[in-house]
Amino acid sequence: MRDGRVFLASGEIFATMKHKDGTEEKRHWNNVIVDVASELMAELMKENSGVQGIMTLAVGTGAVGWDLQNPPPATAAQTQLEAELTRKTFDSTNYVDGSGNPTVTRTNIVDYITTFTETEAVGALVEMGLFGGTGSTSPNSGTQVNYHTFAVWNKPNTSTLTIVWRLTF
Repeated sequence: MRDGRVFLASGEIFATMKHKDGTEEKRHWNNVIVDVASELMAELMKENSGVQGIMTLAVGTGAVGWDLQNPPPATAAQTQLEAELTRKTFDSTNYVDGSGNPTVTRTNIVDYITTFTETEAVGALVEMGLFGGTGSTSPNSGTQVNYHTFAVWNKPNTSTLTIVWRLTF
């Protein structure tokens, strides 16, 4: 509890796909903080746990049989992606102020920034998640903290995709 209130966290995603012809597609979503995120938080708070925090962003193609234009909504019970395509460590992480501007001062808002190059994450993307804890840099491992599903976004091998995943604690 904080000031008599339950401790809450929220997530927000800003994504930009840049195409070879110079055009850009931008998307913005809110996401689900999954149930097992609290287990990672407990591990991080335990003295000498040796566990690492949020380390990677994974993107996936969803489960077989999903309607790619209308995938099932994300749920807090999700512990892994349905069909992980690729996972990548962050290019950078930054504290940001209440207006979304990077700051060197510690705040309760953190941006996790990842860019998938032309040859990475190529495919019909419909799900993504943040992962931390032991083994989080290996596919289908670690503790999932956030999860989001969305209508298919096809990433060709001629485009880059930058994702800024903002967490507010």
